[in-house]
Amino acid sequence: MKNTLFTGILSAGLTLAAPLAIADTTDSENNKETVAFSPLKVSAAKVNSEHEAMAKPGAFSSRGENTNLQSTDSVLRGIPGTFTQIDPSQGTVDINIRGMSGFGRVNTMIDGVTQNFYGSSVPGGISHGSTSSAAGALIDPNFLVGIDVSRGSSAGSAGVNALAGSANLRTIGVDDVIFSDNPFGIRTRFSAGNNGIGESGMVAVAGKTDAFTDTGSFGIMTAISGSSIDANFKNGDGQNSSDFGYEKSYRQNPKSQLVKVDIKPDEFNSIELSGRHYGNKFTQRDIRSDDFYVKYHFAPFSELVDFNLMLSSSRGNQKYNEDTLYTFFNTDASNQSDALDINNTSRFTLADVDLAWSYGSKLMRNKYDKNINSNAWDPDNPDAAEQSIENNTFQPSGKQDVYSLYTGLELKKGIWQANFDLNYSYYDLSGYKPACDPRVACFPQGGQDIHLTEDGFNPSVMLSAEVRPWFQPFVSYSKSMRGPNVQEVFFSNSGGASMNPFLKGERAETYQIGFNSTAGNLLFEEDAFRLKALYYTSRIKNYIYSESFMVCRNGRKCSIGENIQNDWEDASDEYSDNMYIYVNSLSPVRTHGVEIEAEYDAGRAFAKLSFSKEHTNQPTSIATGSFGVGNINELPQLYFTVDTGVRFLDESLTVGSLVKYTGKTRRTSPDQNFNEKTGALENEDMPKIPTIVDLYSTYEINRNVMLKFTVQNLMDKDYSEALNKLNSMYGQNDPGTSVNTARGRTYIAGGEIRF
Repeated sequence: MKNTLFTGILSAGLTLAAPLAIADTTDSENNKETVAFSPLKVSAAKVNSEHEAMAKPGAFSSRGENTNLQSTDSVLRGIPGTFTQIDPSQGTVDINIRGMSGFGRVNTMIDGVTQNFYGSSVPGGISHGSTSSAAGALIDPNFLVGIDVSRGSSAGSAGVNALAGSANLRTIGVDDVIFSDNPFGIRTRFSAGNNGIGESGMVAVAGKTDAFTDTGSFGIMTAISGSSIDANFKNGDGQNSSDFGYEKSYRQNPKSQLVKVDIKPDEFNSIELSGRHYGNKFTQRDIRSDDFYVKYHFAPFSELVDFNLMLSSSRGNQKYNEDTLYTFFNTDASNQSDALDINNTSRFTLADVDLAWSYGSKLMRNKYDKNINSNAWDPDNPDAAEQSIENNTFQPSGKQDVYSLYTGLELKKGIWQANFDLNYSYYDLSGYKPACDPRVACFPQGGQDIHLTEDGFNPSVMLSAEVRPWFQPFVSYSKSMRGPNVQEVFFSNSGGASMNPFLKGERAETYQIGFNSTAGNLLFEEDAFRLKALYYTSRIKNYIYSESFMVCRNGRKCSIGENIQNDWEDASDEYSDNMYIYVNSLSPVRTHGVEIEAEYDAGRAFAKLSFSKEHTNQPTSIATGSFGVGNINELPQLYFTVDTGVRFLDESLTVGSLVKYTGKTRRTSPDQNFNEKTGALENEDMPKIPTIVDLYSTYEINRNVMLKFTVQNLMDKDYSEALNKLNSMYGQNDPGTSVNTARGRTYIAGGEIRF
């Protein structure tokens, strides 16, 4: 099946490239004439990150500024092999790469800074009756100017603690505000929509001047952004979202501030300082997040020195309203992350081979704390308050240190290119495990500080050749790993009895094969065609998921599956407990798929395709169903986005459409159905998702003013989005209950002013 699938994608790619190949042949027997195919010529002004990523060998994709008023989730879902998990109660961006999501499985960064925020929400009637928790990034979409995604493996510091790949969200900077011929600039973004979208706006002010030396400069930018997002909307059937669980705690007014300072003492040195704040009152909690970093770059007149240093610090806090968490009061949770990344690249030529050797180190500490007070009371149990604090799943506490060394070597000669990368990572995870009930066998039995350590080498290699501009094949192999998280090791629905001090990190092996194609002057003068197509397969060992355990004879922990197979004969008669414990899968998890990204641009008209056919088979996690913890990772079997449009008025007016197709997809059983033989929580097929069509237009009146308009879900379809956590809430299968569905037809208008 795999060979057939790969053969199909390779054949499809060659078919697409066939007209280019014909144009590059020579009929020596007939007329001795050579028909030379015109190479693609693109001026420097038109080269963007998206085109650079498509020309780069490997599974790389990029998106520039979002001009068609799509959500960040929609933009990411329009990238091959990339998806998002949507939890409407979190307010975060949770990126999924090839079925893997969560901290460590995907290294999610903002301006190169790894994010470790772990949100726990209590949205009332639609959260399984308890909290809903997941890792994600807090970012104001008004600040975004681009997204870069690497799938399978990531070189350098981006590949540290990154099992399936990395994603970097780039925010606005000084040069994004100021025109190159001005010393001062103002840039605004604004939008408003119906159907619960609300109003949003951003203002950025920047200035830049020559300073320090003849080649030095100083620039500063400050930006503020805010939105007003309603709690209610109508679906395609005309139902109000309040009918299926949305309530007033979903109304939000996030506010953000961003400051960046660019200092260039001379042409060799540059320093960037950044501070970003995000604040929101949402789902019965007050959310605060602050990110700071300092970046230093030194590049003298020597190809041996291209030095980078980054120091970063992130702080997040969630303070919960009184009476939100049952018996808890004065409750808050905090996370922090501090990192140091230092590296250098040396470039030189040896035996007619151009080499680029990079080497560096990244140190990172992630820490999670909580403050809980309980008024639980039981006349027969004087320790009720203390036990309620120990025996709950709310925000496990602990610390994770990651130490890494990495290096990479790129070799180029003629049409050939080889990339060799290696990183060594060492993990140290620590936290406190309370004492277990004496009737349950634990190790250690008493309360104790726990330390888990693990290390590993992760090599990768990629070979590519630019045989022709229209055919650049590549093949790669990589190993990657991520350490276990605090939230997995110290999960505490049964206190110390449900914690696993023996949990191992996940390790993946990934193979990729594909090709890039670039050409021009196909149908019209100066048109452009770009294509990236690839097949991948991954094997993940020690996949981490949560499983249900009971107490058997002599206090031994035994899984629900074991109890079922033994007809519950081993269950303890003295003590009963249901422990949800994170464990390593004994069987490897395998994923494979095909990813295609294509673009044709003729100036007056364009078409873009993002295509993904994915297969994943990871086990379900019991904590996801019962406590809303973790991720729902099973991707749709097939999904693609087609973006087509035409340009008028000297290409200043664009009118286009987005067609979004989502194939068969599954969800965690809303009725909490369990496998009769293993006791595992089951997945089930979701109702068919219709093809969704959006219309959009942008009008760039001049370089100072751009107007935008979009109609989302043009056909007013009634559907639920794939990988939306609310699809698994209780009652979704009840024909008498209104179920979670997406927005119906929605109008949004906006624009940008820059001068």
